[in-house]
Amino acid sequence: MVKKLLLTLLITLLIISLFLAERFAFITVDKSYDPYSKIADKKRTLRGQLIDSEFVKRISSEEINRLFPESNEIPGDISDLPTFDIDLYKIRYTSVFLNEIVTLSGLVIVPDNEGSLSHLQYHHGTMMPFPYKNGEGSLDVPSLYSGGYPQIESAHYETRLFGNYLGSSGFLVSMPDYIGYGVSENYEHPYSVNDRLAEQSVDMIVATKSFANKYNIELDEDLYLSGWSEGAAASLATQKLIEERYTNLEMKEDSLSVTANFALAGFYNTVLYSKLFVSLFPLDSSDWGGDLDVLIWTLYAINTYSDDQPVDTTELFKISVENQLDVLKNRPTSTPSDIFRYGLPNKGELISKFAKNDLSDGWAPKAPIYIHHGTEDDIVYYPFNAEITVENLQDQGGNVSLVRYDNHDHYSPAKLFLLDMLSVIEEQN
Repeated sequence: MVKKLLLTLLITLLIISLFLAERFAFITVDKSYDPYSKIADKKRTLRGQLIDSEFVKRISSEEINRLFPESNEIPGDISDLPTFDIDLYKIRYTSVFLNEIVTLSGLVIVPDNEGSLSHLQYHHGTMMPFPYKNGEGSLDVPSLYSGGYPQIESAHYETRLFGNYLGSSGFLVSMPDYIGYGVSENYEHPYSVNDRLAEQSVDMIVATKSFANKYNIELDEDLYLSGWSEGAAASLATQKLIEERYTNLEMKEDSLSVTANFALAGFYNTVLYSKLFVSLFPLDSSDWGGDLDVLIWTLYAINTYSDDQPVDTTELFKISVENQLDVLKNRPTSTPSDIFRYGLPNKGELISKFAKNDLSDGWAPKAPIYIHHGTEDDIVYYPFNAEITVENLQDQGGNVSLVRYDNHDHYSPAKLFLLDMLSVIEEQN
């Protein structure tokens, strides 16, 4: 019921688009103010350094299907994919968050395959920044995966699916935790703040190259990116950052180049979302329950971590908000009209923050991107993200393709996506 209401609101937004265009016409969107990206550039030599690595476990190819008991719940036959035994390694590496160098963690999966390997970095989707009853929480990030059978529903779901199967298919797979998880759990997670996620993801790629050198693993020239949901946007943002600042560097060993990018069910159109918040959500008096979690978390995080001049939370919220847990666990209500303020005096500043993290327009991808999305996705809506992003980026000159999963939701295309990704890579080779 709640999600149907959200869809109705989104459709309403389109209906009144002319009104919104007039209403926001006077607002100047400034995407130039981003001091944290400048800090990240200045500290580039300190970032991406491999601190240490720890062997976790070897998983035989015969075990991998058994470790994914959910296989029959969604369509797609992946039972023939496991080919190589895989070794799991937890790594720690340096990155940047706001004004300081930080230590982050991630998982590297190495197939027992002779010869050079292609590097594929997979970015996980939304995980609550606390232990979650059915998985998809802070205990399920890649670096905490021990290679065992899941004891609770959805525990380490993405790692067992994408990490194990891609690794056993012959790729060296890196999976960043992101800040706020693993060894950096004392920090807040900048949820959907794509600029910050991209910086940390690039550092994971660089650290993984050092890991490969340490263990005498030969990598070929290919670098594939992939991700689901929040991770799909992080994957696109990582490509954008690489192509803007890490390609064709004078020092060839420091240069990065993306071969292809595969993204599933990503939230790319953040500007539209920001206009929804300031125009429609404060008028909604229905109870959204837990469906409000990621929506309000996105607003809090993008406002707080896009730059160093956040809008005062008292101007955004009617409730007291001092940290991410206040919008996720501690809020006294799930009714938008009781949470969000209407008539913000600084709409332009807020929308500018969302515009900095928007991936649906304003850049021209060089490496091919394959946008995958279920048409019945009621978490990240298909027409307002996938179609718009593909059309806009193609207009910018990007090589961007759309893969529609008709009658599929946010979760059901997962195995189909994995199979499609591997099929395209095989065709290209």
